Amino acid sequence: MYVGESPDVYDLSRLAEFGVGGADMASGESFGYIASALVFATFYMRTMLPLRIVAIASNVAFITYAAIDGLTPILILHGALLPLNLLRLLQIRDLTVQVEKAATHEFSARAILPFMRRRNLRASETLFSANDVAEELYYIVEGELFIPELQQAVGPGSFLGEIALFSSSGRRTATAIASTDCTVMSLGKKAVFAALLHSPQLGIHLLRVITVRMLENAGNRDQQLIPAEASGPTREPDGLLDRFGRKTTIAALVMLGLIPVVVAIYQPLYIVLDRDAAVTSWLNEATAPIAGTIEGFETRIGQQVDQTGVVATLADRSADRSGVIKAESHERRAEARLAQVKQYQDKVTRLAKEWSERRARYADGFRRDLDLDVQDLEHGLSLLKERVELAEASARRRRSLRVTGTASQADEDVATSSHRELQVSLTQMEKALERVRERRRLADQGVFLQQDGKVPEWSWRSIDEIELEAARANRAVSDAEEELNTAGSTLAEERKNLRMVSTASIHVPPSMTIWSTAIGNNSAVKQGDRLFSWIDCRVLLVDVPVTETLAALLREGMRATVLLDGDPTSYGATVLQTRGASSRIGRSELAGVSPGHKNWTAQALVSIKAGEASLQCPIGRRAFVSFPDIRLVQYLRAYMPGW
Repeated sequence: MYVGESPDVYDLSRLAEFGVGGADMASGESFGYIASALVFATFYMRTMLPLRIVAIASNVAFITYAAIDGLTPILILHGALLPLNLLRLLQIRDLTVQVEKAATHEFSARAILPFMRRRNLRASETLFSANDVAEELYYIVEGELFIPELQQAVGPGSFLGEIALFSSSGRRTATAIASTDCTVMSLGKKAVFAALLHSPQLGIHLLRVITVRMLENAGNRDQQLIPAEASGPTREPDGLLDRFGRKTTIAALVMLGLIPVVVAIYQPLYIVLDRDAAVTSWLNEATAPIAGTIEGFETRIGQQVDQTGVVATLADRSADRSGVIKAESHERRAEARLAQVKQYQDKVTRLAKEWSERRARYADGFRRDLDLDVQDLEHGLSLLKERVELAEASARRRRSLRVTGTASQADEDVATSSHRELQVSLTQMEKALERVRERRRLADQGVFLQQDGKVPEWSWRSIDEIELEAARANRAVSDAEEELNTAGSTLAEERKNLRMVSTASIHVPPSMTIWSTAIGNNSAVKQGDRLFSWIDCRVLLVDVPVTETLAALLREGMRATVLLDGDPTSYGATVLQTRGASSRIGRSELAGVSPGHKNWTAQALVSIKAGEASLQCPIGRRAFVSFPDIRLVQYLRAYMPGW
């Protein structure tokens, strides 16, 4: 396969390898100059014979020039002109021979019959009348005409109307009436004059006929009307056209001219003769991913796959389900464990709620006790303040009485001591009241302190244990949920594995075409067995058998033209790859292979361009492929390197 080269850019060194550049290009141009000089020489010629000879030489030079440089229009033109000039040359040669022998041989009307027009007359129908303008010369093929003025009948092989064509008046001197059904040939006045230039025998014969007519009109008739096929020595055919026959000679010359035309039209000719191409596409095989039974295979050969891309399903009913069964059992145990733990969690939650309500009741009672303590202390404090005031007043009286001498010092000391004791008690009670108020304030904040500073057990011990147990229950629930999730994932994985080994969908890209099938519904297959093949009709290739020489000339991306049997449309294409005879791509990779391959033929794969006219998937259809960039000279140079 040839890759990595542009299809449109070639360097001169590579062209020189195939004999296209360098000296060969100069030789092609030299033939072009020679042909141009010969064309100029044709305008210099004064007579037809040398002109035709030079024209033939120029045709040959132009054909050589066009074949070397690959100029197809010029090749077609001069390939068609060459047999035409050869034919005209032979006609001029035959005319020369006829002129030389005109004086000694009688004229044969067969020479001008191809240029005359046929006309059929019924009996009693007038061919022309006297005094009519003469525009045609007549020749009688069948039947008989009567000339009233001469009281003569004219039969087959005779000319009529010749005198009027050459007279100064240009009018008929007599009338011609058909005595029977007649067939006559006519030649126009201008054509008669032209024929006289090319056929001296016709001129001599008409001169004789006119002379006879004038003698008859003058009453000095010496002989009967002379027919064109008058007696005389029978002439053997001397010209080439007479020797081989006009039709045979023309056919041979036309076929000679068609040779370069065919080479140009089916450029190059060896490509057509050397291959029998076929439309194909890449073949894709679908194999069984697992062992099982085919289900849902409804697509038939030639049908397109729908947009889902699913063609069939494989099911293995005997697949091992033990893994799924174990996973399902594990999941059920995990679900039961989670339900049990959640039940215990709910119980702990209810107990915590009950303990919370009980604690709230304890707290309310604790607060009420503190409120009562505060009230008692406040009341006692009020009474103690009054006693302090009374004791202070008594101590002052005792001091006054001691000063006046009515009381002793001892009485004053007792009163003062009592006042001080009551003052100490007041201070202590105030502090106790302050402590109780602080405990009450903390109780409103949820902090419960006993008189000794300790926290009562009802405020912390039971609820802490319950909260700890609730935490344990929540942890157990989380573990159970995680275990259940793990069991669910394991079950999903086991089910996935089971589906992979027990069921499988056969997918292909949407809109692909089923090409062949090896199975049907309910067919049992093994893993790796071939199920069906499919192709993409949007990617059309052409398998072209070619020679090894042509395969060496073709390059990836090179232009190609594809013509399908029964389709007049010409499709553009490019060369995809080439393979040698020993490495051809076969039926395992292509939907169709050309039947034209032989043991010695190479292979060229051509890709029809995307966007060309819509084709209805013509896989296997015969195709004709040409490569415009490959010229016949290139092929010959590559085939014969030393040439």
